[in-house]
Amino acid sequence: MRSILFLPILLCTIAFPAFAELTPQDLDKIRLIVKDEVKAELSAAKRELKAEITAVKQELQSDITATHTKIEALATRLQTVEQSVSWVRGKLDSLDKHINWLMALIVVAVVIPQGIVAWSSRVNRAQAK
Repeated sequence: MRSILFLPILLCTIAFPAFAELTPQDLDKIRLIVKDEVKAELSAAKRELKAEITAVKQELQSDITATHTKIEALATRLQTVEQSVSWVRGKLDSLDKHINWLMALIVVAVVIPQGIVAWSSRVNRAQAK
């Protein structure tokens, strides 16, 4: 029975400081401690954030440099393609001229003999009458 009575008294004794109120000095100390810890955490987070920003900037810079290199390579290839297209256009223009001359030659080669044959057959008919 003594142990049953002793136990609640012991628990009340242990819990008694929990009912004590904090003084303004205690609150100021707590504020200073919390403020210092928050500053330390913020400065660490700030350093980490700056490091991440620097890494992202470097990565973006390397990506931009790679993109510029690819654009320059594409511009060079585009100039080569434009030169090839202009060369092909020149060849097509030349081929067009040759086809026009050949058409004229075919017309002359077909029309003149047909005209001679037609004239000859008229002359033969006229002579035959």
